[in-house]
Amino acid sequence: IIAIKSRNTIVLSPHPSAARCIAETARIMRDAGVKHGLPAEAIFCLTNATIEGTESLMKHKKTAVILATGGIGLVRAAYSSGKPAFGVGPGNVPSFIERTANIGKAVADILTGTCFDNGTICASEQSVVVDAPVNDKIREQFRLQGGHFLSSSEADAVAKVLLTPQRTLNAGIVGKSADYIANLAGISIPAGTRCLLADCGGVGRDFPWSVEKLSPTLAYFVVDGIESGANRCEEILKFGGMGHTAGMHTQSRDAAIRYGKQMPASRVVINSPTTHGAIGLSTDLAPSMTLGCGSWGGNVTSDNVSPIHLMDIKRVAFESKRINRKGSAPERVAALPVRSAAIPKREQITALVDSFLSKKLAEMPEAVPVSQNAGTAPGDPASPVKTVIHELRPQSLTENGVKHEPVDFVSESDVRTAVDRGQKIYINSKTIVTPAARDLGDEREVFSKV
Repeated sequence: IIAIKSRNTIVLSPHPSAARCIAETARIMRDAGVKHGLPAEAIFCLTNATIEGTESLMKHKKTAVILATGGIGLVRAAYSSGKPAFGVGPGNVPSFIERTANIGKAVADILTGTCFDNGTICASEQSVVVDAPVNDKIREQFRLQGGHFLSSSEADAVAKVLLTPQRTLNAGIVGKSADYIANLAGISIPAGTRCLLADCGGVGRDFPWSVEKLSPTLAYFVVDGIESGANRCEEILKFGGMGHTAGMHTQSRDAAIRYGKQMPASRVVINSPTTHGAIGLSTDLAPSMTLGCGSWGGNVTSDNVSPIHLMDIKRVAFESKRINRKGSAPERVAALPVRSAAIPKREQITALVDSFLSKKLAEMPEAVPVSQNAGTAPGDPASPVKTVIHELRPQSLTENGVKHEPVDFVSESDVRTAVDRGQKIYINSKTIVTPAARDLGDEREVFSKV
């Protein structure tokens, strides 16, 4: 999607274990795009997934930039190809539940994140770090919401199928369900189990549960206090997720900021599933599934890779300081004359907007003009700018005994205020909504039609 948005052709080189899924996805995307005017040759997918094919594709003279979203080997190959490349890294995401957190929501968010698509997104939670005073409540919430704590022997049995004898992740359990993994390990778990949890005594090669598992499995650590919790999360990231993502659940803004400053992570998600927060679904981060780890993780960027990263931007720069001037320092020079019309003043813009809105609103039935200060209470002298709005007389909406009247006009700032307050904005066919407000409001689902 980000390739097509930036007007690039994309050629996909699928992982061999997912070649058919990726080929079918490419076909669906191509067919949908072609219906809306996309050239059919804009999306390709290699039909024979091999390492040699991928290497040839990366080095092809028509390849302009590489998006490497696989393992570290692929990322290194991309960086060594001689072409510009955006690489990503492993997640191994820790999520810290601090003692002031909303326990029920924190557990629900963590389970949502680690169970989504059976944990295959690199930003999914891999370990949960718990503040000791709320440990018992958190364990109870995990049990109530579908988590299952393994005994020491059961955890050891599962550990043997999580990793290979070489202590690398077993690809056979990636994206598999809790039931599948339990059966593979030869243990029984309750029906309806969403996630397997195991108490973990440390971080490193000797503690298999502390690795990135990419499945609905969570290592469980208990600490005492914010400092200990942050140190444990930092240790987890340094072991296998440098630069990627960390999570925290707290009601203390100061604690969140302290935690965020310490984490060697490009994304620190607060009070949300790290899976959905890191990719921008539940946060205001750029929507992307390609998450850079910056210099921490050996990547060229720490950003969520977006269409902006896939565009070349040309700039025409005029001299602003004269350099070749003997006997003096560089001095400012006058800018070249601009041929376009002079920039209108605020009052002129206001008059134009008022004139346009008045003309449009006058065409609406049952409209009564009302004059008031824009953005302030009537009569407030703080704003000298006047605007004309119209008080419409539409049908109202009654929800749960509360009567809601549709508003006349919605700006982007109105939508942001509603989002911050968790409120709805009631509109009807006569409500004027600015384009920016429409896009943001539809995205955040704050509009309710009367």
